[in-house]
Amino acid sequence: MRKLFLCALVFGVCLWSMSLPAFAFEAKPVVYFNDVEYLFLPDNTFGVFQVANLYSDDFRPIAEDGIRFWNLGESLWLRISMAKLREAAKAFWGDESILILWNEYISRVDFFLPVASGEFKHSFHGLDTPITLRSFPSRYPTFRLGGTYDEGYAYLNIKTNIPTGFGIAIQAEQDFYGLFVGYLTRYMVFYSFIAALILAYFFFYFMTGDLGYFIAVLRQSSTLLFLFAFNGYFQYYFYFTPETVYVICWFSLGLHCVITSLFCKYLLQLNIGPAWLRRLIIFHALTGTAIVLTSFLRVVYVSLALAIFSALLEIASITSMGVVKLRQGYRLIFLFMLSRIAFLAGLAFLLINIFFVWPTYVFEYFAMISFLLDPLFLASMMVPGTRRRFENYFALEKKDTHYESLSQRDGITGLYNKAHFLALLDENVRVAYLNEKQLAFIIMDIDHFQRFNDTWGYPEGDKMMLFLAKLIRQFLRESDIAARYDSGEFGIILPGGTLPSTVLVAERIRQNFEKQTCALDKDKALTLSLGVSFLRVDDNVVTLVQRAHEALYRAKSAGRNRTEFEAAPII
Repeated sequence: MRKLFLCALVFGVCLWSMSLPAFAFEAKPVVYFNDVEYLFLPDNTFGVFQVANLYSDDFRPIAEDGIRFWNLGESLWLRISMAKLREAAKAFWGDESILILWNEYISRVDFFLPVASGEFKHSFHGLDTPITLRSFPSRYPTFRLGGTYDEGYAYLNIKTNIPTGFGIAIQAEQDFYGLFVGYLTRYMVFYSFIAALILAYFFFYFMTGDLGYFIAVLRQSSTLLFLFAFNGYFQYYFYFTPETVYVICWFSLGLHCVITSLFCKYLLQLNIGPAWLRRLIIFHALTGTAIVLTSFLRVVYVSLALAIFSALLEIASITSMGVVKLRQGYRLIFLFMLSRIAFLAGLAFLLINIFFVWPTYVFEYFAMISFLLDPLFLASMMVPGTRRRFENYFALEKKDTHYESLSQRDGITGLYNKAHFLALLDENVRVAYLNEKQLAFIIMDIDHFQRFNDTWGYPEGDKMMLFLAKLIRQFLRESDIAARYDSGEFGIILPGGTLPSTVLVAERIRQNFEKQTCALDKDKALTLSLGVSFLRVDDNVVTLVQRAHEALYRAKSAGRNRTEFEAAPII
C-alpha cells in the first residue's frame, strides 16, 4: 500500500507540474473573436494582388464558436472586418497586438493584412517553414496587427492535412510570450516523463533480459515518435516536409499496433490460448502492417479508416485475452487492459481536442494523462514479476555465498579450513615476492590434546578449540589470516610479519591460553606449542610450512608450552 501511495504521489507531482503553466494561460488577457466570414475555394495559391478578387457575397458568417475544417481538398478563406477587429481589441490595440489561430496542427496559413486602400501585407505561417521566415516565432499561426488600415477586410487562407477545428483570438504580444512558454514547459515535462519511462524499461531489460521489457521499449518509443510527428515537432525543429511527417506519423502508429500484437503474443506465451484468439492477434498485427504500408500513400482517410479498424480489433483481442488470462489465474492482465484503454483514450482525446474543443485545454490534459497512464499501468503489470525474479536471484546469491562460506570454514571454530587456508597462503606468498615484503607463518598445536579428548570427551575438546579460535582472533590484525589446520593444530599467516612482532603475537596467544584455561578449570588446563617460520627467497608454500612444523617439533621435544622460531626472515 505504501509503494502504491508513493507511485500515486510521484504521478500527482508530475501532473501538478504540468498544470502550473495552465494558470498563465488563464491569467493573460485574451479576446476571442467569432465575427468571421468564410469561403471554400479550390486549393490554389493567391498572390497579394489577387486578394481583391475575393470581395464577394459568397462569404458566409460563421454560425458557431470556432471553425470546423473537413474539406481537405480545398482552401478555407476567412474574411475579418478590420473595424470589428479593432473594436474587439481596443483594450490593447497597437503595435504590440497579435492575431492567433488556436490550432498548432494547421499546415499553412497565409495572412493578408490591409495597409492601405486595396493594398495588403502578406505574412505566412507553415509547419515546414523555418522559424526565421515565419510571421511570428510560435507553433501557433500568429500574426502582428500593428500599423494596419482601419477599414476593409483582413483575409486568411488556411490549409490543413487533417480534419481540424480552430478559433481566432487577439492578444498583446508580451502576454502571448508568457502563454507560449507555459505551453512549452508543460509539454517538455510530458515528453521527459515518457522518455524517462523508456529508459526505465531499457534498464530493466538490461538487468533481467526479459523480452517483455524490450517490447515495451519499442512500444513506448513508437508512441513517442507518433506524438512528436503528430504534434509537428519534426517540422518545427527539424524542418521536415509535411509529407515526410505524415509518413512518420502513420508509420509509427502502425508500428505501435504491430508491437502491441507482439506483446500480446508474449503474454500468451506464444502458443497458450485458443487458436481463434491467436488468429485475432495476428489479424491485428496485419492491420498495423497495413497502416505502415499505406502511410507511404499519404491518403489520410485510408490511414484513418485502418487506424479505427485496428482500434476495434485491439479492443476485441485485448478483452478476449483478458478473459483467457483471468481463467488461467493471471490477475495482473487487468493492468495491461487498462494500459491499452489509456492509450486508445489518449488518441480519442487528442482528436477531440484538435477538432471539437477550443480554446479550453481539458481534453488536451486528458490526452496527456492518458498517454502517461499507458506506460505506468504496463510497468505496474511487469514490476511484480521482476521483483520476484530479483528476490529469487538475491536469495539464491545469498544461499550461494552461504554455501561458499561453509566450504571455506571449519564447522567448529568458524576459522578457515585447511584447504582454503593453503590456497590463501599460496596467494600471500606470491604477493610477498611481488612486493618484496616479509611474511611469517605460525603453526600451533594444543599439547596432549588427544589425552584431553579421551579424558573429558570430544564435546569438551570442541569447546576448547572454539575457545582458542576466539583467543587467536583477539591478537590478530585485520590483514592476518587464521585457520584450523588439523585436529588440534591451528595456523596463522602474518603478511609483513617481522621476527619481534611475530614472536610477540605467538607468545601472547600461548601465555593467555594457558592462563585462561587454568582459570576456567585447573583440571582442564591446557598449553600450546608453537613453531614460527619466515619466507625466504627460494621458498614456496611446502617448504615454508615444513620449516614451521620442524620448529613446532623442536618445541614439543624441548618440553612443550613454548615457541620455537627461525633466526630471522631473509626477505
